Amino acid sequence: MSLTAFVQQIDSGQFRASIAQPISLTAEGASRDEAISRLSKLAQHQLSQGEIVEIRWAGDNPWLKFAGIWKDHPDFDAYQADIAEYRRMVDSMDSP
Repeated sequence: MSLTAFVQQIDSGQFRASIAQPISLTAEGASRDEAISRLSKLAQHQLSQGEIVEIRWAGDNPWLKFAGIWKDHPDFDAYQADIAEYRRMVDSMDSP
């Protein structure tokens, strides 16, 4: 199993490594590698103490009753256009 971790420097001498899936865990260390190593050991320990199971929802999706409620709203097309323009702006900032 491989996990994807987010690593960040939290101050001049500390690093934090975190994972959110399949369980939320965080570890800190004096270096990037130490934080990752601690997180890896913590994840191995935690995951060995239980099991991951899939839970299926037997009922109706509670969000379906909201699907499409804005389709006839007079501002919907303008809202979609604003989202598209913002996405283009963010994408252009990421481009070299």
